[in-house]
Amino acid sequence: MENKVSLNGVKLFGYHGCLKEEEHTGANFIVDAHLFFDLMPSAKTDNLDLTVDYEKALFILKDAFAIRAKLIETAALNIIEALKQEFKMANRVEVTIHKPTAPISADFKSVSITLIGWS
Repeated sequence: MENKVSLNGVKLFGYHGCLKEEEHTGANFIVDAHLFFDLMPSAKTDNLDLTVDYEKALFILKDAFAIRAKLIETAALNIIEALKQEFKMANRVEVTIHKPTAPISADFKSVSITLIGWS
């Protein structure tokens, strides 16, 4: 059985982008992360050690996101690898990064990518 623990709408500031301006001024981003695994053992035992500690996952996500990357795809991969390293019970980790202030000439809510990492 596969269930998921999610961190949704995590607002972060970072220096991700290919333009020199983005490298110096930074931008706001929104990150969603989903860790897929069997939640029944933790549900049946009420044991935090058998699931994902949200606060710990959030710190890991923030630290991984802080690593400078030109592409948000690379930032997403950094998050996936860090979460998989800590939470080995996850079969899959899915990360979406939204860039609401991407430097493009259009009226838009955000651009985003979704990267999925398997165990």
